[in-house]
Amino acid sequence: PDPTASEGPRQRAAASNVRTTKDGKQYTSEQMQLVQRILRTKDYYDILEVPKNANEEVAKKAYRKLALKLHPDKNGAPGADEAFKKLSKAFQCLTDPEKKQVYDTYGDEERMPQQQRHHYQQDFMTPEDLFAAFFGGGPAFHQHHHGPRHRHHHDDGQMQRVQIFQALPVLLLVLLTLASNFAAKDGGSKFSFQPNNAYRNERSTATLNVAYYVTDDFEEHYNEGTRNLAEFDRQVEIYHIRSLHSDCDYQEKTQYKKVLAAKRRGSQEDLQAARNHPRPACKELERVKKKFPALFRSAMFMGGY
Repeated sequence: PDPTASEGPRQRAAASNVRTTKDGKQYTSEQMQLVQRILRTKDYYDILEVPKNANEEVAKKAYRKLALKLHPDKNGAPGADEAFKKLSKAFQCLTDPEKKQVYDTYGDEERMPQQQRHHYQQDFMTPEDLFAAFFGGGPAFHQHHHGPRHRHHHDDGQMQRVQIFQALPVLLLVLLTLASNFAAKDGGSKFSFQPNNAYRNERSTATLNVAYYVTDDFEEHYNEGTRNLAEFDRQVEIYHIRSLHSDCDYQEKTQYKKVLAAKRRGSQEDLQAARNHPRPACKELERVKKKFPALFRSAMFMGGY
């Protein structure tokens, strides 16, 4: 018997409309058409499908509708990543008074004078940060949401994923706190980045010279010059780098929030101060990335204990 005999024509049509990429991602013809439209379109107003006199609320509504359809977690069509990035840039340009004025004057970046282009290219959030901040009430847009937020039922799954994205930095900090007291494979000594009654013996790692504290019986488990001690040191450095990454992420979001606030106030002095907002964790993270690339990759893309 035909296994599709019991299916209705609408179900069979929907199934036949689904395609699969070489990577195993599924997408529909409608998703592909949307991606192709965004990639073909150069004009930012046309990308968002808003008029040139559209205010910020109209642009937000358009971004919200398109972002949910284009996010790579939901749209598996080829080119969805690039379309998602393009949408993000278009929205940020048209909702930033300075960028919008430059864009309305010159259009494409290639036509902008060098000085204008330099200022135009500053202060863009990554597409994922914008998405998380926009839908999850992140620092950049939190001040613009008043009252309850209305959501359609078909977006609930996507919203839950966004909330998970928003929670990741917090979860990472919790994991780092727990990891700072991780146990070795033999259940022996632990460490802490801060001294206390249990961890009062200071040590430093060999490569990054990161200070950490261990218990009195540490050397019973990790003798000087042994491979076990070298591996322990490396794990301390990995957790240190991950902690820097989390701190840097927070500092960048804080800086971006200050930049947006200064632009809305129209204060050049505040804007310059916001752009110079200190990001010590980012500076140190960049130093580690350049000087110790292998260790940086291990920390960011590989697992630890």
